[in-house]
Amino acid sequence: MSSTMILRTLPICISRLAECPMNAVMTAALAALAILVPASVTLSGYWLREQSEKRQALEKDQSEKQRALEKEQENGRLKLDAAMRAAELFNPTNSPTHGTSAKCAAGLLALVRVDFAELAVALLVDLWSSKVNQVNSTLPEYVKAPNSSGVSTEVAIQVINAALEMCEPDAQVMAAELLCRNADRLSICNSLHWPSSVNSAWIPELPVTAKLLIVDALIQMALTGEPTQNALRELAIRLYGISAGDPEPRVKGCIGTLMQAILPAVEDLGFTDFLKGPGQEYVKITGMERVARLASPQPDGYFEKIVEDRSEKLARWSRECTTLSYVPTMLAMASCALPKTA
Repeated sequence: MSSTMILRTLPICISRLAECPMNAVMTAALAALAILVPASVTLSGYWLREQSEKRQALEKDQSEKQRALEKEQENGRLKLDAAMRAAELFNPTNSPTHGTSAKCAAGLLALVRVDFAELAVALLVDLWSSKVNQVNSTLPEYVKAPNSSGVSTEVAIQVINAALEMCEPDAQVMAAELLCRNADRLSICNSLHWPSSVNSAWIPELPVTAKLLIVDALIQMALTGEPTQNALRELAIRLYGISAGDPEPRVKGCIGTLMQAILPAVEDLGFTDFLKGPGQEYVKITGMERVARLASPQPDGYFEKIVEDRSEKLARWSRECTTLSYVPTMLAMASCALPKTA
């Protein structure tokens, strides 16, 4: 008989005992005792079993947490070891092949991949400096090629792109700052000169500071480059990608103001559809017009003045974008736009 059944029948047994003679009561009491003793043993066993199962579950949970902690610590040690090995590529040695651009590039990318993006970007500040490039440009090829300690623009952009994708706010802001600082020597028509993660796309989780630095870098790239229809198209498509991918009203308002400045020149190109990024989808001129309509005054007077300055410069620049470049790599870009149909 189960403990549940015993507990259910016990009140009935007690009520019947009250109606019986003394001998019958004694007999019934002994019978009840014979029932209750095994029942108590059963209940005790059930309680002990439950306590044992709880203890085992607790021990298992503690064991799993301990293993997870040990695994995390081991991963940390492995990452630190990998970072130290990557850092060795930057140490001075007597090796004639040390300090090459390839080694520096490998070291920077390795640091980013093992979650040391902030350190990689900090090192990139010196390795991608204009002074290093200027010094190297004065050296003969046989001297600077094997021993240059700087990195190329293309490698620098890869490091910046990796840092932007790592979701570490400090590293993202540093990467965006470095991109903006060097924007005047980047080409808006060269896909290798711009991080792929924000090329006709966007990372909405970026800190606001990083977002505005990237937008400013994009503007400076356009203003310092050759004013061509190709450059105007690229700027319009990238501004559209930022506005479409960002939830912040302030960012949308800023992008809308910039789009307003260049929209007349974009419409004068005579196209209604533009290919976004490496061929994912078409962006229509009507979509760019919607982005422009999101323009709004900024509550911060300082911010509004900066945006107004950028807009005026872009408006003048866009009016100069009347020629179409036919240099290599422009074929794909030139064929992305579909002409207006009657």
